[in-house]
Amino acid sequence: MGILSDFFAANPTEALRYANRIEEPDEGDEIEELLNPAQHKRFTDIEITTLWAIMEGKEWEVDKHALEYIEIGEDSDAWLNRFPDELTILLTRLDSGSLGPVLEKWAKTEELECDPAELHPVVEDLRRLANEAIAKKKSVYLWGCL
Repeated sequence: MGILSDFFAANPTEALRYANRIEEPDEGDEIEELLNPAQHKRFTDIEITTLWAIMEGKEWEVDKHALEYIEIGEDSDAWLNRFPDELTILLTRLDSGSLGPVLEKWAKTEELECDPAELHPVVEDLRRLANEAIAKKKSVYLWGCL
């Protein structure tokens, strides 16, 4: 099955509702419909922060390239991370001309080792969500689960 990786734009309350939707099934469908997450597999904060460093053209640094961890409960196999505004803005500035080289570098990372074409839909979703987040004064979140 692997790692489930759902990306969405939300305010903090919506993000927590989404993260806890499995424990509250009646609300789960409602919040999924509201947020319309981009659902992928295999992405954690490590892969996303690696993408961040690549987009900046810098080496990955643990103190700089970090997503905000949001506590959602001790007994959960799931996690929730908020993208810092700096990363969200950077995603909105990623254009078609710079996308190819970014995908090439990201695909070659130790964490992914895949065909760059596999990553294209993920980056397109992240760009769309970043634009949505800025337009609606929200943040981009990553919900993951083993």
